[in-house]
Amino acid sequence: MKHWAALVICTLGALLLIYPGCQFLKAKSASSSNPAVSSEPLTGNWAMTRVSMEPPLPSVIPGFVVDQIFPKSATWSIGASGGQLNIKYGGKAIWFNSMGIDVAAKPVTASEASDKKSCTFSGGGDIHEDTLPGVLSMVGAAAGNPQNISIGYTDKVVVTLTSSGQMNATITYSASGTYKNNKGPGNIDNASTLTYTGTRK
Repeated sequence: MKHWAALVICTLGALLLIYPGCQFLKAKSASSSNPAVSSEPLTGNWAMTRVSMEPPLPSVIPGFVVDQIFPKSATWSIGASGGQLNIKYGGKAIWFNSMGIDVAAKPVTASEASDKKSCTFSGGGDIHEDTLPGVLSMVGAAAGNPQNISIGYTDKVVVTLTSSGQMNATITYSASGTYKNNKGPGNIDNASTLTYTGTRK
């Protein structure tokens, strides 16, 4: 029970949230007539589709909740400013839906490959919640009503250009922390990998 309870908290609560204070700029729209003109081939708007999640979440977590947190499809926008790439996910600075959970996030750093065909965006943060908010509280009820949730997490998004109009992305995250529920204190130690494919818009 504790195993998937931790996954619920971790997945629905942790590793995800808006990075306040990170200076993300709106990405330039890619020219549909000549996308290869840019000196930064990754920049532009990308229609992304989730391909896999490993390990999969326990079946006790409703699929509609999973799909709200980890969107099956979204438009990612990659821009460049001051020689640095930046990324937004569906207009947000995070790749998942926070579902009302607040996060103290660390700045995101971008590390672009010398051939400019791939880039790694690394971030992380801390979460402290007395209880799970909104719809997550209903899911949390099945996990013993977790409270006093304290989580630290890191995440990494690697985007790789496979052609001028195609891109692959891998998201890895890990989280650890503590919580209490009806059975007493519990520990969180979770990691997962999601993969996406994208087409230039």
